[in-house]
Amino acid sequence: MSPATNDYADEAPELVDFLHRQSAFFRKLGGTVLKDDAQKLADAASLLDSYRAGLVLVDPHPLLGAELIRWMPVSKVLPDGDETVLLRVAGLTETYVWAGYYDGARWVSAEGVPLGGDVVTHWAVFPAGPAVSDAAEEAV
Repeated sequence: MSPATNDYADEAPELVDFLHRQSAFFRKLGGTVLKDDAQKLADAASLLDSYRAGLVLVDPHPLLGAELIRWMPVSKVLPDGDETVLLRVAGLTETYVWAGYYDGARWVSAEGVPLGGDVVTHWAVFPAGPAVSDAAEEAV
């Protein structure tokens, strides 16, 4: 990373990779002593990567007050077969987020409609969502 540059968009991927490597290093060598620090590094990397890729926040994350969604480029990695995930779909004039899956040959919406061409640019694992307490469930 060049300290003289102000082009943070170019530096962000390097910083994200560095933070993930540090997190893995802490997990490997730190055992339970550095477990929380390793998680904070991974969370920071995910947060930075989310801002870079288009932040999507949903409640709650224990450290950041939001649950992070990490968008994976389809050109680099695909989800496990038939796992329903969030899809970032490029339309003619707008970009949409849909639920869907990769069937091993093509992207398919959660409704079972095949998505043609290169319209799916990224995918993400569904967030866990907020924890629901017993009292909240009883109120419903």
